[in-house]
This record gives sequence, structure tokens and C-alpha cells, in this order.
Amino acid sequence: MESDALSTLALDRTPGAAPLPAQIAAGVRGLIASGALASGDVLASSRSAAETLGVARGTVSAAYDQLAAEGYLVTRDRSGVRVAPNLSSAAPRTPAPARRTPSSPHRPPLDLSSGHESSRPLDDALWRSALRAAVSPGGPQLTDAIAQHLRLMRAMAVDPSAVIVTAGARSGLALLLGAVARRTGVRPRVAVESPGFPGLRRVLEVLGVEVIPVPVGSDGVDVGALDRALPLDLVLVTPNHQFPAGTALHATGRQALIGWSMRTGVLLVEDDYDSEYRHLGPPLPPLWSLAPDVVAHLGTFAAVLGRDVGTGYLVAPPSWQDELLEARAALGGGVAPIVQRALARYLQTGGLRRRLARARRRADAAQAEVTRRVDDLRLGPVVDSVTDTGHLLVLHMSAEAATAVRVDCSRRGLLIADLADGWAGNPGLTGLLLSYGGHEPGDVRRAVAVLADAVGAPGADLTSG
Repeated sequence: MESDALSTLALDRTPGAAPLPAQIAAGVRGLIASGALASGDVLASSRSAAETLGVARGTVSAAYDQLAAEGYLVTRDRSGVRVAPNLSSAAPRTPAPARRTPSSPHRPPLDLSSGHESSRPLDDALWRSALRAAVSPGGPQLTDAIAQHLRLMRAMAVDPSAVIVTAGARSGLALLLGAVARRTGVRPRVAVESPGFPGLRRVLEVLGVEVIPVPVGSDGVDVGALDRALPLDLVLVTPNHQFPAGTALHATGRQALIGWSMRTGVLLVEDDYDSEYRHLGPPLPPLWSLAPDVVAHLGTFAAVLGRDVGTGYLVAPPSWQDELLEARAALGGGVAPIVQRALARYLQTGGLRRRLARARRRADAAQAEVTRRVDDLRLGPVVDSVTDTGHLLVLHMSAEAATAVRVDCSRRGLLIADLADGWAGNPGLTGLLLSYGGHEPGDVRRAVAVLADAVGAPGADLTSG
């Protein structure tokens, strides 16, 4: 008889957690040690276990293979995967690892509070092949592969020599700040959109940069406010998906911003934070394509590959190359060569484009889940209005109500963001943000159900249908 002990495992999907195959393997060892699994017990098939745990089948297979290699499990064609004979009785009787989750003994917290990082493990066949090949030196250069990727996916004619590999957008911004400090010799002054995506703004604050909030209107960043904020070293903008409104900077606004940069000599930093999900409607060209001499383009692969790979890129004007390379050498913290070789091969073999296509289909399905249920959220008595800005759900409500709902959602195992965090100064609006890009449709369904219940919407049990 097949054991259902695996259903008790709680997997930690938070950033920085151990890889999922390692967590599953550790959980099975704990079940054997505690006696919950005995010698000869049949484990669920990799397909069944994957469905139970909400992971890819390859993730479970990798865990089973590791346990078999360690002697904990035996695999037979007809009898499935079993606990090895005479193993559990000899195993030390230690307690199973404590589970931590506020909502359920079987589910870790669901974090939809920030970013669009993929929640799906990176374990497809092309990536595994790329990792195996990366053990040996040589092969394609990652800068060449990124330049080719940007040409195909973003219509950016980038010279590979202009690409600097980073550990993500935050790492790229830190490099720019180091280059600015080396060039000017003073504390950098950086203008940011307010409201705007808080992630990179926090990098500026941690590094002691003087942050200058600049209002954003229907025409984008207020150029007049930029003039009043001078002197500036950098201006951080999101022209293709302004946060949290979801709007894109139109042609007139782009030209005005570029003209201002050319007139003042201040470098524009373009955060292309979710370009992978901007696939509905006509494509939006990067600001860099219009003025590569005054724009630095920040990119990351986290939205498609997740944070485990920890790789991004910076495309900067030629006039900044020397300072950036010096900053790279001084700061270190780059991407390990083996990861660079693996990612370069993954890009060149089409692995990322295939994964992106699958991610977009899941993102469309997740957005469809939100669209079907958004009217229910509007019925909550504390909700003033609800807006879906494209993989970001915004609920407007009072600051007091937002705090209460966030606490209630956290108690139920759902982490969401405070809308007020988008402002660098006093918040112009209050409410909540649910960032669902990169998440599985089932997770989004669960999140909206919890949120609807927390805001007191009638018929809040939306988990079915």
C-alpha cells in the first residue's frame, strides 16, 4: 500500500531557501528517522508526489535519485519506489523537522508581496544539460548570449562588449553607483519615481545615496521637477511599466526625458523589471534603443528563471565602460563562471525562450483567474476600488484597513505588499498590492480567495470554479 507521508512535508519557497529537491530529500530522511516511513513502505510515484507537493515531476525525481544513491530508497520497475530494507529500524529516532507556517501544516507562506520572480523550479532538460556541459571550461560567452537574447527579444542592437554580467538588477545598480562615486568623488544624488517600484529604491537607501523623489503623472516623470532637483547623478525610471499604475511612457514623454538627459548630462537608468510579461498588445521599445549614449539598461532573468540563478545584466553607454569595469573588479560579487557558462548555453539552445513561452501561458492563466474574481473583491466593505494593472492587483483602501487586512492575510499564510511603500515620501495613495506575475494559477486562486475573505467580500470562498 502506498504511503501518503509525503503530503506532510512543508516546502519553503521563500528566497534563499534550500533547493526544493534537497528539501524533499531531507524531509524523507526525517520521516524515515522518525518512523513515519518504515522499511519496505512504498512512496508515491514522482508524478503523484509532484501533484501533492505542488512542484515539477523532475524535482521529485531528483530527490528520489539522491535518496537512492544514499541508500535510503530502492527503485524497482514494477514495485515502485520503496524505503530500503532494514533501514528504518537502524535509523536514529530523532524528531521530524518542525514545520513552520501560519496557515496550514502542509503549506508554506505564499509570498505575493513583491517582484515577478518565477516560483517554478528550474529543472528542465535543457537546463540540466547546460549545467552538465558547464563543468568543462569553454563554450559560448554569456555576454554574447545576452546580446543575442536582447536582439531577438527586445530588438536591442547591443554590442557584446557593452554587456556587463551582474548578479541581478540590484547588483547592476550598485555597480552604477560605484562608478558614479568614482567619477564624482561625492555622495551620489539619484532621482526616483514616486510612486515607483520600491526594490531598487531600497538599494539606494541602504548604500547611503541621497534619494530625490520625483512625481509621476500621466505623461511620466515630471521633467520640470527633475530640473528643480538638479544637481543629479542618475535618474531611475521604469518607462515600460510604471509602478504601480502599470502605464507605459508614451513617445512624447520619452523624447522629453531623453532631451532633458542630453541637455543636463544626467544618466538615465532604465529598470526593465518585467519586460518578459509585457507581451500583450504592441511591443514597447526600451528607452535604451532611442538613446544608447544617455541610457543605462538594467535587466534580470529572475522573472523567468527565479532567484536561484541570480543573474542579470547591465548595458551602459561607452563613456561609462571604464568606470563600470573598475567598479566590477573592486566590488566583486559577480556570477560564478560555471553558472555563466550554463546560462550562456541555456540561452543559445533556446531553453530560456521555451521557458518564457510556458511562463507567459501561466501568467495569462493567472491573470484570467484574477479577472474572474476581481468583482468579488470590489464587494468588500473596506475596499474603495480595485485595479488590475497587468500582473499587479491594486486594492485602494484606508491605511488602517490596509494594515488590518495585511495582518489577517499573513495569519492565513498570504504575504502582500503595502501600496504606500511605493512612495519615496508621503504616500499619495493607500491600499494593498498583490504581485502575481510568475506565480502558478492555483496559487493565484488561493491568494485571491484569502484576500477576498480578509476584506469581507460576500461569498469569499472562491477556491472552486
